[in-house]
Amino acid sequence: MTTSADETCTTKPVHAKARRRVPLQFDENGDPYFDSVTSPESFKMRALCVLPPRHVIPVIFVPGIMGTNLCANGTAQKEGTDAWTPPNGKMAGLGEFGRRRKQTPTERQKQMNPAAVKVNDKGPVSIQRGLFTLTEKEAKRRGWGQIHLDSYGGILAELESALNDQYHETPLGKIEPMPVWETAQTLKRVEKSGFMSMHSETVDVVQHDWHPINSDVPPLTETEFARLDDYYYPVWVCGYNWLDSNEVSSDLLVQRIQEIRDWYKKGKYWIPTDKVIVLTHSMGGLVTRRAAQKVGDSMLGVVHSVLPVGGAPVVYRRFRSGVETGGAFDIPGMILATILGWDSSDFTCVAAQSAGPLELLPNTYYPPGWLKFEQHRSGKAQDVMPPLPVSDPYSEIYAKRVQDVWWGMVDDKLIDPANLTPKGLEPYDLYGVTLTKAQSFHEKLKLDFHPVTYAHYGSDSGQISFGNVKWITTDEVGGDLASAMPTAQAASYTYLGAATLGAGEQQAKFKLESKKAPTEYDKTNSGDGTVPMPSGAILTQGNPPPKVFKMTGFDHQMSYANQNVQYNVLYCVAKIVQLAPPISELPSTKE
Repeated sequence: MTTSADETCTTKPVHAKARRRVPLQFDENGDPYFDSVTSPESFKMRALCVLPPRHVIPVIFVPGIMGTNLCANGTAQKEGTDAWTPPNGKMAGLGEFGRRRKQTPTERQKQMNPAAVKVNDKGPVSIQRGLFTLTEKEAKRRGWGQIHLDSYGGILAELESALNDQYHETPLGKIEPMPVWETAQTLKRVEKSGFMSMHSETVDVVQHDWHPINSDVPPLTETEFARLDDYYYPVWVCGYNWLDSNEVSSDLLVQRIQEIRDWYKKGKYWIPTDKVIVLTHSMGGLVTRRAAQKVGDSMLGVVHSVLPVGGAPVVYRRFRSGVETGGAFDIPGMILATILGWDSSDFTCVAAQSAGPLELLPNTYYPPGWLKFEQHRSGKAQDVMPPLPVSDPYSEIYAKRVQDVWWGMVDDKLIDPANLTPKGLEPYDLYGVTLTKAQSFHEKLKLDFHPVTYAHYGSDSGQISFGNVKWITTDEVGGDLASAMPTAQAASYTYLGAATLGAGEQQAKFKLESKKAPTEYDKTNSGDGTVPMPSGAILTQGNPPPKVFKMTGFDHQMSYANQNVQYNVLYCVAKIVQLAPPISELPSTKE
């Protein structure tokens, strides 16, 4: 038996025995309906169809770099051929490790050329038991299959559930607000401890978990909580080609916002507010900030997670040494490095042709002097040449080749192993064009934010990040070598972050310093394992400044898997909802 939304609107109050929840479904026009089998009268439990409010505020999730699945667009390989699908689960990770381990830089460059790929929406989608507000088919339609399930499946389901089903039934059959909304209204949570969790204490989440640094955090009032039930919040996804410039991706998000707004105008049931709420992860925040400059009026508000506001120095490091690991016993790190780029040859062949990754390099807002050159002898560290950049990282660092100077960022020989450069041009010329795109994007973006923005960043000493990148040596540096260092070429270098240089009979071997834990006096390397604290802290300089939370307890990629983050984000979304037009000011029926 199928029941349409129009029919359901005229039904009688819920039957006392209506306990078997039936999932909400959607027809080709987006209108809701319910589908259930007809049971005999002897079957006492009735179907329960929970119809959502008619006024709709879509929530759009924008993932980070490498979070969107990519496939060939047909220009270089057969359309639909897999280009980038992050593995889900350990076995899939081992399989991807095996494939990438055998892949040459030439093959990698051809497969992951920004002009030859597009978003792949065929990724897996998992609808957990108890999520009744959408089906797998509807999740696919909303783009859930575009992004990495392991990283984002949990937060998508949590948003869909908590925003549209604010209450849950306790084991004793009592209906209460979900724990996330109890926390939002009290700003307290109960933390159990001890053997068999026999002891518990009440924790102030604002001071203990969220750490606001530039604003008050009032609890969600009873009236504000009640307002959540006035609207329906369908969760959508906007994946994008993260190899391309975030400028292009921001245009895609603008288009996606309009498509979603139009979707809820065409059916018979929904009454749009014409506003969306946008949630972002990592580089998705850059995409969204640029889109907000273009169509900010269509956004009710924005929530950013682990946004690299000032960029991340580790990107420079990867151009010279590949993706970092935690040492010989870091097996998961080695697998990840193999997948993303074991050495500079694996990384450069993709990143040098891709504006998106280059736009994660530190911009002019990141504190200068983050590239350092030190001699470590007798337990002391001493600068052997002035740190860089002074003012312009693009010309002072990013435009420098290894062939020009020993500490240069990009290796000319590794840019184009597949020989894709058009005749008459050099690979470095194309890299220069791509770098100019990245610089132009940074200059357009500035430090602009949507007027209603909440954001959190990692400042965890246990999540070691590269707040600085250091070339270090234990050799003696002085005389002719010391004076020649800023412009000297390397006598030899490796693809794993080592370089040897000399002057006369003097020689010094430099290597890139591995992860260095922050100290009590220098927190520069704290962060989320990818974005360092100095980059996230730039949030408070925004125009206008977002409401910022300085948090710990999560790593960059899996920030949304952290319960404190989830609770904080849903609190922020609830506060944004209060800015929506009251339903008393909106039509009550579809025109």
